Amino acid sequence: MTDRDQLEQLKSCDGPTFRELYEIYAVSIAARERKPEDWICSMVRAPEYTFWVMKGSGGLEGFSILFLPRAEHFALLEYMAVTPERRNRGVGSALFKRTATRAPSLPILLEVDSDREASDDREIRTRRQQFYRRLGCVRIAGLHYILPLPGVGPVPEMDLMLYSAEPLRQLPKTQLERWLRTIYRDVYRSSPDDPRIAQMLHDVPDPVRLD
Repeated sequence: MTDRDQLEQLKSCDGPTFRELYEIYAVSIAARERKPEDWICSMVRAPEYTFWVMKGSGGLEGFSILFLPRAEHFALLEYMAVTPERRNRGVGSALFKRTATRAPSLPILLEVDSDREASDDREIRTRRQQFYRRLGCVRIAGLHYILPLPGVGPVPEMDLMLYSAEPLRQLPKTQLERWLRTIYRDVYRSSPDDPRIAQMLHDVPDPVRLD
């Protein structure tokens, strides 16, 4: 990571930068969790999304997708990825920190693979959680986050983490519920009354602990 690496906002699907971004996205995320290219392109144009790309001397090094709903006081880091050649060099940390400065007054939510389940990639999941914790993120305790994925079959075990420039230790359950309904409706095009939201919140205490 050098001072030459720049964070720029991507505002168009035309040109090679979007093509590079989608190629990184497509190989970095499981097929069932992946949004098609035309959906991602519509997000680039949508006012509630900002796409940030980090470029170095060799071209695109990573990107982040930030969802900022107009009616709620939070942001969702929907996705962040670094090219394989630039991993483990501080690029991911720098990308996260610079993205967070684009929403300085907002709590930022992150959907992160959980390491609770005994999966084949549990070690990778644990390292990913530790990566975000080192950056100041905390986990929303007691919430077994359910991605509203299309199709049938098991969904990955997920946690919802939170980053705030001013550290938080708890939040009202009603606030978390509003956030979840907004994410389901506006990020995944699912119903804000999806029964999975009530299922997630059933055993979550009020106030919600952050650990």
